[in-house]
Amino acid sequence: MNNVTITRPSLEVVDDFIERMARERGEQMDRTGEFDKELLDEAARLGLTSMFFDDSLNLDLSSMPLAHDISERLAAVCAPLAMEVGVIRLVAYLIARYAGEEVKNRWLRSTAEGRTYGAFALTEPEAGTDLRGMRSVAVRDGDNYVLNGQKCWVGFAPYASYAIVLCKEGSDDRNAPTLALVVDMESPGARGAWGPRLSGFRGLPNGELFFDDVVVPANQALQVDGFAGMMDGLNMARIDAAGYACGLLRGALEESVERAATRKAFGKRIGDLPSIQIKLGRMRAGYHTARELALKACQTYMDKPGGDQDLISVAKVTASDLARLHTDHAMQIFGASGLTFHARVERLHRDSKATQIFDGTSEIHETMIGRRLVGAYEKHSGKNFVDTLV
Repeated sequence: MNNVTITRPSLEVVDDFIERMARERGEQMDRTGEFDKELLDEAARLGLTSMFFDDSLNLDLSSMPLAHDISERLAAVCAPLAMEVGVIRLVAYLIARYAGEEVKNRWLRSTAEGRTYGAFALTEPEAGTDLRGMRSVAVRDGDNYVLNGQKCWVGFAPYASYAIVLCKEGSDDRNAPTLALVVDMESPGARGAWGPRLSGFRGLPNGELFFDDVVVPANQALQVDGFAGMMDGLNMARIDAAGYACGLLRGALEESVERAATRKAFGKRIGDLPSIQIKLGRMRAGYHTARELALKACQTYMDKPGGDQDLISVAKVTASDLARLHTDHAMQIFGASGLTFHARVERLHRDSKATQIFDGTSEIHETMIGRRLVGAYEKHSGKNFVDTLV
């Protein structure tokens, strides 16, 4: 792969892009529910999709805190665009870290530059949080695998050039070994389609993937245990989800403060009412809490592959739950105006609910955190066990 200069965006460039294009397009996407390829193309041109690479396409995760700041700003005005950028970065990361040279040569540069879309395919109709319950199976046949199965709730499914597919090898037994296959979606028997339209993140090209006796060369498998490799990617996605939630909090705070400072009732600003000031104060505290946790999660991911699972879960569940809480408060501050379909606070409220569900529900993250706490207590005989999780 030849060296090509990778553009590294600044926050000033991103802010200009938001005011020039993304804010208005975000409103339009929410109204129509249609994928805006031109908007994503411009984000890619500015370098938002390639920022985890140097000019030789070597991984460089030192820009993860900047990526978080960019995700915040994008999600505050156009949450589906923030996720589209995040998915592209995630898939490019997995290809760069785990794929063989043939796969890298074919897909890495075009993906990092946003010219081709890869899908990250985990969930199945009967296996959501319980990934070990998946039924997609690849059976070895000489130098190939033959893949059968179905995936759902997959970003870019209707438009993906390829998909990284988590599947079982040989059988659908619960504890069968796993693979992560890079599947060319133009292969016979492979197809993608739009799925049900979502109430939040409208315009995100979400859908389903179908595999019917799809022949995949064995060298197209990621060079890692499938489950372990995809969990590495899922941790990155969870950090991104915390970033989107922070952006929704940021947007709620922006809208709420402006409303409180300009809306009058009973002859004075509603921002002078203690009940409104309390909501704004808690909203700001929630935003900074979520942001600091997300940035700390970024740091652990830069420090070691996959990051600190506990801290990532804490960041994801905290940011998404706070986003849901405070976007609800923002709607309350707006009163009846907040109920208007496609109003910004109403859109932030819908988008925030999605962050509590995708990339592991709040409940599964709470369960994982609690399970590890109990394990840490036993391991350390009840002494300073909390310190092991900080």
